[in-house]
Amino acid sequence: MNRRETLRLLALGSAGVVAPVAAWGSSPGKPKETPATGPDDGLTGASGPAFDTHAATDAGRKTVLYLVADSAFLSAVGGNLPANVVPLQRHQLDEAKLLQELAAGNGMIWVGKPEGIPAALSVGGFRPSEAALAVSVAANGPMPLADITFKPAVSFSAYIAPPKEMPNHNIDEEVRADFLPVLEAYDQFGNLTGYPGLLMSYYAPSLAAGRFKGSDCWFYLFENPLAALDVKGWTALLQKTAARWKGGLQVYAHQSNYAAYHPGERVQLRTRVQNQGTQAVAATFRYSVKAPGAGAFTPLITTRRVASGGSDTEVLCDFKPVAGNGMWTIQLEILQDVDKAALLALEGEPVVIDKRYIGFVAQGAALQTPPMLAVKGPSIVLDGEEGFWSGTHYYPSTSWWEWAWRDFHPLKVAEDFAAIRKAGYRIVRVWVDPVTDEPSLRAMDAAIQLAAEHGLVLDICIFTQWARHMGFERPDGTHAYFEYRHERDFNIVSFSLRNLGLQRELVGLLAARWKGAGNIIYNLANEVYLKDPDETQMDAEVATWRGIPAGKGTLRDSMLFRRWSNEMTAAIRNAGGMQPAMPGYMFSTMDGGDTYLANEDAPILPWHNYLPPEQAGLSAQYFDPIGSNRPVIIEEFGNGKWNNLAYYDASVHYALAGGAACAMSYEWGVSWFARESCYWPLPLREASQLEPDPRWFPPYLGLDSAWFERGVGLCPTPSGTGYGSVYHGTPFPADAAIALGRLGLMGKGLQRVAVPEKVYIIVPSGNLSAMEPVKKTLAALWAGKALFGVWQESALEAIPAGTKAVICPHPLTNPSALQALRSKGVAVFEGPDAWQACNAFEKVDVKNGEQVKLLARRTENGVLFTLAAEQPADAKPVARTVALQYGKTAAGLTVSDFGIVQITGKGVVLMEGGGELRINGKLLCSIPQGRVILSAPGGQDLLQAKQIQLMATVPTKISFGRKIASVGISDGVKPPVKVTQRLANGKDLLIDDQLVKYMIHLTLA
Repeated sequence: MNRRETLRLLALGSAGVVAPVAAWGSSPGKPKETPATGPDDGLTGASGPAFDTHAATDAGRKTVLYLVADSAFLSAVGGNLPANVVPLQRHQLDEAKLLQELAAGNGMIWVGKPEGIPAALSVGGFRPSEAALAVSVAANGPMPLADITFKPAVSFSAYIAPPKEMPNHNIDEEVRADFLPVLEAYDQFGNLTGYPGLLMSYYAPSLAAGRFKGSDCWFYLFENPLAALDVKGWTALLQKTAARWKGGLQVYAHQSNYAAYHPGERVQLRTRVQNQGTQAVAATFRYSVKAPGAGAFTPLITTRRVASGGSDTEVLCDFKPVAGNGMWTIQLEILQDVDKAALLALEGEPVVIDKRYIGFVAQGAALQTPPMLAVKGPSIVLDGEEGFWSGTHYYPSTSWWEWAWRDFHPLKVAEDFAAIRKAGYRIVRVWVDPVTDEPSLRAMDAAIQLAAEHGLVLDICIFTQWARHMGFERPDGTHAYFEYRHERDFNIVSFSLRNLGLQRELVGLLAARWKGAGNIIYNLANEVYLKDPDETQMDAEVATWRGIPAGKGTLRDSMLFRRWSNEMTAAIRNAGGMQPAMPGYMFSTMDGGDTYLANEDAPILPWHNYLPPEQAGLSAQYFDPIGSNRPVIIEEFGNGKWNNLAYYDASVHYALAGGAACAMSYEWGVSWFARESCYWPLPLREASQLEPDPRWFPPYLGLDSAWFERGVGLCPTPSGTGYGSVYHGTPFPADAAIALGRLGLMGKGLQRVAVPEKVYIIVPSGNLSAMEPVKKTLAALWAGKALFGVWQESALEAIPAGTKAVICPHPLTNPSALQALRSKGVAVFEGPDAWQACNAFEKVDVKNGEQVKLLARRTENGVLFTLAAEQPADAKPVARTVALQYGKTAAGLTVSDFGIVQITGKGVVLMEGGGELRINGKLLCSIPQGRVILSAPGGQDLLQAKQIQLMATVPTKISFGRKIASVGISDGVKPPVKVTQRLANGKDLLIDDQLVKYMIHLTLA
């Protein structure tokens, strides 16, 4: 065969032959799991011919693109479909057959509503607005669609929606796919609000089930697709998509070797592309770079590669950046002449078929970020401002540790941090790898830098309960690897008394690396349980520690952990790290140690709450460190259900009311799928193979039945997908995240202050049996509308001089300490119901508040009152119109769940509630639906203030008692921008589903 004949056959082979495949009908008698809705509802039609699994191939590769849409759309575009596009009517869709084809590597284009998208594809859709949104091609999207223009349209946004919120690694299927926005939607204010177009590129087999490798699925989610784009436009888009798919190339990996670089270092870029066909094809790879602050990309290299049939090709690009700290962006364009790609010696006329973007952070030789955190008494100061802060936990991908930092995407993390800040959060918690190395540490360096650029503090947790072994790399290049938790150490959780020297060395290396970071807090040990450790579980040096009680029990356990944390904190200080460090939360509710005593040397006391939301307030008060003039934070709260609005909303209200300086959700959610699941074995499951020990952490005793034998991972489930509060894969917060952020955005001036109270509840030291009777007393005083304080026994000698009475619901550890108080004229009431005999309380009058709890705490120049309605179980919320009277100031509001009133010497400076909001009988405004929180900048009385800022929980109409002169909006970061907003009668503000997402700034006449 001569060369000409060879090329002719290659050309024919690359073109392929595609036979049409008709639509499937639903299997008889099979109900749809997710009923489809839309124009085709109720229509009937004959099903097409039998599906031919060999009909559409290209030299052995399946090249079918199934177009799933409503019949009206298919009728409009049917005459212009590319040969390899097969239409399927959405209302007749056989999901099982479609999934079978996609699992084998075929592709799909979904056009229309998201209802009915097969759950196994891990794609969902939500509606950003009921109104039409502006739609444009994503600037950093994978598709070259610049010549296609969309009209404003009612659209949905795609997001990652795993079919199971908490799958088990190696048991449940978890897809490996790139979530790549193709189209972007913008609200009436010009801000990004959704992704109506998406490419989901399933670049590798799904974990456990091994499906979908090589499949690409496009989703165009519109209420009426033909209103968004005419037939000509859709035809062009479908043709571009079909041509790209026909090329058979799929990006498997595109990354730099580090996430952060130092001056003088060279950057190495690595791209691996898979050829899904059986013939070798060629493509051109064009790299360009954009420096920080630059307006355009500068070319790097252009090179040609050949991917053998069914194999990969790799492209490397190496360059040395010029000066310029900050985010560098890399653009990769893949060009191919699809019809001539198999003619390897001919370049043809290649066009861009795929684009990808990654970034890296350029830093100085030593990491430096501006100082933005301080602790001032019971308040946390951020950027010089005090207030109540919101925060969250952040795992960027579905992996927990090792892959979270090795598969790290700085561009996406920067997008996430910007969204987290706009949502109202200021503190973000992250974890250190159990085994660190330079790639993982460079990723954390980048995260610290990016957090600082977005005004965020990182709460960095070093040790945790999930690790069996830990390791690190020394400056000389040697590696240390050590046992952190022995296989029998089930009575010691999250910290270790073994290998203390190596632990100090690890902590010191991290502290030295980040000593110039002004935006970090250290949390040393996450969640600690300690129960009577014996000498076989401790290094010899522990026996020499002073101040540790000899007898077993809570006091000894708490002091051991406290001393361990002091040793680790000293290692931080010796390495030059001056940032705040907290030992960590102890499982006090499970008799695992006293959190207060364990953190008594720390500047901040943490608490974690996974109990009902009310417990966030009760725990914050129970462990209140006001006597030592320190803040308490709810460092974790959550519920194992994605976007649990009621839980988040209630938890943040109780945290604020209970005296916390910050409430941090578990967790934000994930931005991308991990490339791998955790490969560590399940170390905690070893408990099932041993004889139970009464000292063990109680939850460990049931792990043998809770976790599958084939499961893997430090934790056997992925991060984010269960506890998350964001639309995964996007920067868009869901309802739960918005509810938490709302009080963070409006929290200025709500910081806790230390003001003497007339009556204090006394919490015993190191006696966890006191928790229930003390909390019962706290709840009773909430119901009784009383003002009081909480004081720890360990600081009893410092109780304020003006104290009139103390209440001890449980005997103190040292009862004789009460005699000194009696000698000073302080009344002492002992016993679980002793509060009933005390008449020294300052009371608040709340009319019609019989079923409403009142939580009060001091703020600067005033008192913050939180009203929490008690609702009957399994019943609709009951709205109660209440009137709160404190001193000469009265506030009226309707409470169906929560209400807030802040009163200072200037009047009422903040209110949250529904119905008619009144101050001293005068109408401030009326809210027919939901709640609205309002405050006046500068702490002015709301009735007199010219400027008011507010946020609403739902779209509503707010009618004010005064005329509205102007309306502005802000995202909580940038200054307010005036907007044209329809006002009725000059007094009614109409808040739609777009405006409700912003902080609204009003100028009143």
